Amino acid sequence: RHMTIHGKVLAPSEEALTDALDRLNEAATLAETTLTITEAAGARSCTVRREDEVLAPLVTPLLAEFSVQLVAPDPRKFGAPLSGSTALPSSTGGLTVPFTVPFSINAVTVSGQVSLMNMGNVTGPVSLRIDGPVTGPVVTHVGTGRALVFASSLVLGAGEFVTVDMERREVLAQGQSSRSGWVTSRGWSGFQPGGNVWSFSAQAYDASSLLTVNATPAWE
Repeated sequence: RHMTIHGKVLAPSEEALTDALDRLNEAATLAETTLTITEAAGARSCTVRREDEVLAPLVTPLLAEFSVQLVAPDPRKFGAPLSGSTALPSSTGGLTVPFTVPFSINAVTVSGQVSLMNMGNVTGPVSLRIDGPVTGPVVTHVGTGRALVFASSLVLGAGEFVTVDMERREVLAQGQSSRSGWVTSRGWSGFQPGGNVWSFSAQAYDASSLLTVNATPAWE
């Protein structure tokens, strides 16, 4: 995606205008940076870098009109990141026969699912964090049936975790060491337009196991 930013700089003195244009050139870096545009519908951002020199001809000694040509390697525009967490599915409490009304004790149910809504019109990025203790975790995108399955030999203790970047197809232990070799079924999923649900399961139940899904809405 190619973009051009136009604007004007009006300063109280020639020295102030020179200083403002210096700061404009410094801000329009050749390195990748986040550009955010805020409109009535909300803020959307993309990662951009400058393609060419900053053009800022003087209109008057105190006024300059500038133009900055930018390129976004990823053409998508992104909204605010969303996040949700769940433990493994479980149900505790409640009453069974021979108890009858008027007795009523509700069960406590954990669905083992994370539901997030992509209000955009294209698939956005997704990342996961799985916190132990957990053995052989599985994360399934319910809508597509794509399952990211870890080998039963992957055992995370308390305080240990793995992170998953679905777009880069990268799995890291403690955010550093690759654990891609532990993945036995590579069902990568994205944040599709509309509602998305990810389910969490494992080889054995532990109440402290935790899945966190981070997803970012995206637009063309």
